[in-house]
Amino acid sequence: MPSNSTITHVRTLDGLYLAATLVTPDQPTNRAVVLVHGGGVTREEGGFFTRLAAGLADAGIASLRFDLRGHGDSEGRQEELTMAATLNDIRVSITHLREATGASEIGLCGASFAGGICAYYAAKRPDDLSRLVLLNPQVDYKQRTIDSRDYWSNDVISDERARELNDTGALQFKADLKHGRPFLNEVFWFRPMDVLSEIKAPTLIIHGNADTLVPIDGSREAATKFTAPVEFVEIEGSQHGFAVHDDPQYLNPKSQEYQAEVIETVARWLNA
Repeated sequence: MPSNSTITHVRTLDGLYLAATLVTPDQPTNRAVVLVHGGGVTREEGGFFTRLAAGLADAGIASLRFDLRGHGDSEGRQEELTMAATLNDIRVSITHLREATGASEIGLCGASFAGGICAYYAAKRPDDLSRLVLLNPQVDYKQRTIDSRDYWSNDVISDERARELNDTGALQFKADLKHGRPFLNEVFWFRPMDVLSEIKAPTLIIHGNADTLVPIDGSREAATKFTAPVEFVEIEGSQHGFAVHDDPQYLNPKSQEYQAEVIETVARWLNA
């Protein structure tokens, strides 16, 4: 099905403009989904969200994907990014998508860093969405941000990294991602796993079983916590991002095969 792609923006509650792309099928649709990317990348997710949006449009589903604040072409500073801010940004993105398409069935899809945040949103604002999709979701933010780092010990940061935080206002978590002090404190208390039973929307979880960045065990545990209908799909042999190891541009044919499988699965499930 032919589709239309429009560059737009979403205004946040606190006045930032987030770069976004709206993709709609040529024919009117009652189904649409907000796509929320992982940390340190952009709304294209290395091209995966670009292809996902096209595949959804082919299936008659509209989508809106936006750059997180401090990412890509969006306003804001990365070190100011918090889970609370992202929840509010999801809220305005859902409103934007609903108004732009007239769709009454709105889904929410979060990848990696955004996965647990989208799950939390679904738990706390159940009337806003009809479906939830989690792609290799991060559901334990403290474990990844604090517990797995050798510069934190017994929940206390080392003197060296504390100086970095004091001097620059952020920690360089990885090459393309900085965490500010608000986020670093937030992860101690923000626990999506604790609210999964509150989610009312049918949920699809897809995770590669060779994922070393966000191990699949978190999704396996999460799938047992839902009271709403949940479908859990493991992609055999897939690393994080539905790819083979060390293929950030997704050029390997096997990576493209993994992603095509995920896109087909998501589109079919949203239309079921």
